[in-house]
Amino acid sequence: MSTAAASLPDFMGCTIGEYYELDEVLGSGSFGVVYKAIDNRQSPDSPTRECAVKIIGKAGRAPKELGAIRREIALHCIVSGHSNILTIHDSFDDEEYFYIILDYCPGGNLFYHITGDVYMDNDELLRGAFVSLIDAVQYCHEHKIAHRDLKPENVLASEDGSEVFLADFGLATTKRMIDEHGSGTAIYMAPECHGNLYDYPPYDTRAADIWALGVILVNMITGRNPWEKASMRDEDFAQFIDDADYFYDTFPISKGACDILLDIFTMNPLQRISLRSLREAVMSTETFFRSQEEMDSPIESPIEIEKSGKSSIDVPDVLPGLSTPNSRWSNDDDDESPLVTPEGTTFSKPLGTEKLDWKIGSTARLLQARHHLEEQFGFA
Repeated sequence: MSTAAASLPDFMGCTIGEYYELDEVLGSGSFGVVYKAIDNRQSPDSPTRECAVKIIGKAGRAPKELGAIRREIALHCIVSGHSNILTIHDSFDDEEYFYIILDYCPGGNLFYHITGDVYMDNDELLRGAFVSLIDAVQYCHEHKIAHRDLKPENVLASEDGSEVFLADFGLATTKRMIDEHGSGTAIYMAPECHGNLYDYPPYDTRAADIWALGVILVNMITGRNPWEKASMRDEDFAQFIDDADYFYDTFPISKGACDILLDIFTMNPLQRISLRSLREAVMSTETFFRSQEEMDSPIESPIEIEKSGKSSIDVPDVLPGLSTPNSRWSNDDDDESPLVTPEGTTFSKPLGTEKLDWKIGSTARLLQARHHLEEQFGFA
């Protein structure tokens, strides 16, 4: 995947907007380069003297793409007042570039902390960081904004990893229901987001955010991805659908954490856990990691879980496949992640359609009807 650094000039040492002196490249993505900068209006001992500047080129972009960048800035500004959302301090543009002035986070992104095993066997550190991410997403949803691209690379962190800060609102939307499929990063996308699942129905953007949080939680606990795509063509995902003990059998995750994941990874978006309930569950879970006692004690069988009503795996009626991305933000290269999926596991075959019992087509209509009622009564 090419980065913007290859097409944009080197701004190192330049001063933009009269005040912001660029002195270090922090990172580069598909559409922009981020620099560390010094705000020369601030005194040398000011905690806000250092900032980050994201520069996005305009060349070759269609009016629709330029409008999308302006929308990204506007939506980010709406929620940037929250303590766990990266603050936008300023933004401006000229004929060639957009410039976005942001908080500088010396701790890097959440991906850096996950791959460094910062959260491994540290329940309180993981709990605090993940709850701060839940709070950020909750704040977005309360302001009628879904992020739609939640992943560790889009979350910045404090130096010790105890707090995180949501960033990169390039795919954010105010639409509750949307039919733009295939946008985002496949590992973190809910099954309904892939598109050709059930003939491209619209899906609930906020429920999809909750699914993505579940994948991030798996990343933080294990340092791995649960699967590459939430599709029955993915052997790991097919194993999860066929076995309620998948997480417990595959990863060193506690039973309490497994219960949370089952409540998140519910195929029916209407039954997916709410953010408030998720926060309560995370706060009340004693440990996310497998204790020696749990290692020695078998988990309840799937049959026992089903009898107790605890199973949240609600399997859809059509075997989902992979959709062709239909958005400028989607690219097969974007779906790759250095985090790895489990190795050495055995996989079951995809379930046959005779085992399946609910229709996402009717679910989509229910979601639309619910959204209509929410709008009517002012809750959307």
